[in-house]
Amino acid sequence: MPHGGRPILAGAVVAALLTTLAPAATASPGGSSTGSMTGTGAGIAAGATGSGLSVPVAPDAPVSTTTLALSARVDTASRAALALPVEVDDEHAGQAGRLAVLTPARATTDFDVVGVTWDQGVDVGRVLVRTRHDDAWSSWTELEIDPEAPDAGTAEAKAARPGTTPYVRTGADGLQVRVETASGIAPTGLAATLVDAGVEDLADAKVTTAPDAAGDAAAAEASAAAQDVDDVEAAATAGVSPARLRPALVTREQWHADESIRKAIDWSSTIQAAVVHHTVNANTYSRAQAPALVRGIYEYHVKGRGWSDVGYHFLVDRFGTVYEGRKGSIDKIPLGVHSGGFNTNTIGIAIIGEFTGSAPPDAAMRSVAQVAAWKLATFARDPLGTTVLTAREGSTHPVRKPGWTGSLPVIMGHRDVASTACPGQKTYDRLSTIRSYAADQVNRVVSRGAVTWATPGSAVVAQAYNASTTAWTATVRSACAGGIVRTLSGKGRGWVDVAWDGNRDSGSRASAGIYKITTTRHGLSDSVWVERLPSGGAGKETCGLSRWGGADRWGTAVALGGARSSGSDEVVIVAGTQASIVDGLVAGPFARSRNAPVLLSARDALPAATRDEILRRSPSKVWLVGGTGVLSTALSRELRRLGVDDVQRLAGDDRYGTAAAVARAMPASSQVVLASGEQAHLVDAAAAGGAAAGTKQPVLLTTRKKLPTPTRSAIIDRKVTRTTIVGGTGAVSEATAEQVEFVTKGKVVRYAGDDRYGTALATAQGFASRVGTSRVVVAAGKDAHLIDSVTAGALARLVVLVPGASGHTDVQRWLTSVGTKDLDLAGGPGAITPATARLLIGAVR
Repeated sequence: MPHGGRPILAGAVVAALLTTLAPAATASPGGSSTGSMTGTGAGIAAGATGSGLSVPVAPDAPVSTTTLALSARVDTASRAALALPVEVDDEHAGQAGRLAVLTPARATTDFDVVGVTWDQGVDVGRVLVRTRHDDAWSSWTELEIDPEAPDAGTAEAKAARPGTTPYVRTGADGLQVRVETASGIAPTGLAATLVDAGVEDLADAKVTTAPDAAGDAAAAEASAAAQDVDDVEAAATAGVSPARLRPALVTREQWHADESIRKAIDWSSTIQAAVVHHTVNANTYSRAQAPALVRGIYEYHVKGRGWSDVGYHFLVDRFGTVYEGRKGSIDKIPLGVHSGGFNTNTIGIAIIGEFTGSAPPDAAMRSVAQVAAWKLATFARDPLGTTVLTAREGSTHPVRKPGWTGSLPVIMGHRDVASTACPGQKTYDRLSTIRSYAADQVNRVVSRGAVTWATPGSAVVAQAYNASTTAWTATVRSACAGGIVRTLSGKGRGWVDVAWDGNRDSGSRASAGIYKITTTRHGLSDSVWVERLPSGGAGKETCGLSRWGGADRWGTAVALGGARSSGSDEVVIVAGTQASIVDGLVAGPFARSRNAPVLLSARDALPAATRDEILRRSPSKVWLVGGTGVLSTALSRELRRLGVDDVQRLAGDDRYGTAAAVARAMPASSQVVLASGEQAHLVDAAAAGGAAAGTKQPVLLTTRKKLPTPTRSAIIDRKVTRTTIVGGTGAVSEATAEQVEFVTKGKVVRYAGDDRYGTALATAQGFASRVGTSRVVVAAGKDAHLIDSVTAGALARLVVLVPGASGHTDVQRWLTSVGTKDLDLAGGPGAITPATARLLIGAVR
């Protein structure tokens, strides 16, 4: 953008997402482009995710935004004085309609960006503006009416206003507006939004460099997602994680987004397509001015259009620098405002510039392709393929109206889904080049697990990407024995399925267990870990591994109930909802004392899995642990209808009272386990349940700072002489430990680690000599899977925690050091993945 203040028209609205930095050497200073984008990715590789990358950061400039109400009438004096050409020119014949508004030419506050908005309900045909700069008025410039709007039904849609795309005229201080409608009736609520973003002042500002702020996080993600690549051909190279395709980008903090104006947004669940836009402003801005343009567009979208955030997910300047757009776009999928009717499950990437008559620079196209490759590879989309989308309310496309369903390119131009010229003809003509470059990048990506576990009769499926039709081969090896059990081959393009039906090369069925599918194609070779589940989905597998998981938490509890033989005709039921999990924390040791399983229920009715298990077991007695607030009296009636004659309830006035009531129902013992009953630390009690059950101790609960009265009474009544506190002082304070010591006059020990995984491991280590380590339970430590540890407590075995989607080095080392031979996985493959199970197998082999 020239220092003299040439007009810059900023326009098409896009869902805001991630941004990228192409190497400066690839930028085209004059804004020209050959559109060739030659090469196989070496240029992008220099800007790809990794440590040591940097991004350009320009100085900040104060931003001020003014909303100017416009008179909804025709100013006759201005019309006569300016000899305004109100007649419709040939270009807009039959489109614009009649003159409805002509404001006086008036002085304003200084502004760089202006846009015009109005209330819903009027069909505006044309909006034109004149601006004043250095005491001279410009000619009339037509602003594109922006078809974009938030998805109907979202919170963002309630405050949204129709309007134009933003028009950039640096250093302007006067405005006149002309509006035409089909009826000649002026729209209500007509207003101009004026943004002073300091664009003109930054024309010659110095640009410095800063570390890529998101680089370390992305590198960690890539490391966590790294595939096992042993046993591959020496000539082959392992692929890279999709996270490794992430380009360096300028974060919102680095482009100085004012986060105080941002409002709540909605979210998408996946990414099906990337929509390319241009912002319709002149292409001669400097590096220092580009972030100011982003700030100006952001302010107009929020304060003028009423959106919650900038509409695009990412923006890319002419130098190839990528800017984070809508908040959350780096690691999540915020619902953007960039392609009305097609916002859901798409991302918008906007090139800052106007490309109707001039081609976008190679650097910008490379960066757009790199952002698209990164995001599309994350969700296994083919940059060269198509996807099926459905037009929602708000679609302005002349053919793809609301309700339309059909195939669209995975990388498309804005005009493919809206009535607009965006992203400019010169960009649109080069979308095939962008697609090809993105495909070259996705061609570097590791194979992925599409279906990573299956019961007999169903296939597990790995997927590998081929940018062109390519032959592939694959081997299937057992994690236990290591030998090849099956060899596969095929040919295809895109994300090709590498499916294994569970049979060996001989045709016999492979045993239940963990297997590695290693796929080799176009010089890449990498592996995906999969699991062949036992018949029924739970039970013993190979290498000492047993999987006890169901389709959900209710089914997992049933599976865990069958993990240990029991002659009891009793069942213990606890609340299985996430909000009511606390009462169940103490149920494992009690259930073990009754030789009974722990099953789960909703508050008012038994889930189908639990109901079926009750019918199968036909127990004579069922214990309900928890008050009627978590397990209502309706359950007692339902259980009696199922033939259970004796339904007993163990409950107190609160969680501490319930734990004390359960302790009173257990056999006498002079030892107890004490853990936090506060919501932030429930995981400690859950993981300790197995150790407590194995040593016939009840679990009691406490607050951090004070021993609750019911807990104190239970300790006194049981004549406790040894108390094991599970959790650090952030969960159970030293003052509380001292209270226990004072009440019992006995020994108090504490097992704690740096986090939940460390605390569970420390507890297992502390109880190892009394419970035994030959067979250990492994559960997922995430809050969503905490209930699995609760129901596993009845197994009376040590319980250790792992993240679930990854292993835990300290846990694995401990399992090896104590000679553990058998593992019970508490939860299905969605809780503890096959890849994590493979690491655990390695620890006990």
